[in-house]
Amino acid sequence: MSSGAFERTFYELSADNGGAVLSCRLQPETLAATFGGTVNAAPAGPATAPGSATISQGRRSAGVNMRYVTVAWTADPPDDYDGLTARIVVPDPATFAAWTLNSEGVYLGTAAQIVGRTNETVK
Repeated sequence: MSSGAFERTFYELSADNGGAVLSCRLQPETLAATFGGTVNAAPAGPATAPGSATISQGRRSAGVNMRYVTVAWTADPPDDYDGLTARIVVPDPATFAAWTLNSEGVYLGTAAQIVGRTNETVK
């Protein structure tokens, strides 16, 4: 898994969960991923609700667990990835809607395809 620096940015909840904007931390390469011609840009801030969204806690934990896609490499994986897949947080619900199963794109400069989609959870 990539282990670069994180930057503070924003995450928008889906309309089903109220549509609030929360703060979060993501790596620049996460926001540079492109699938189906759509770049993974974060929504504009500022945060409209307290707290933050996270990917690092368990899905059963209280709080906001971010939505993400699972991608499989269609070329040799980047040097810092051991597995056959990677998870990419998608901070904007419109981008998540556009990134459908089997969309092809680029992550970390390597060709990949979306093979799974996981919605956010709010508890």
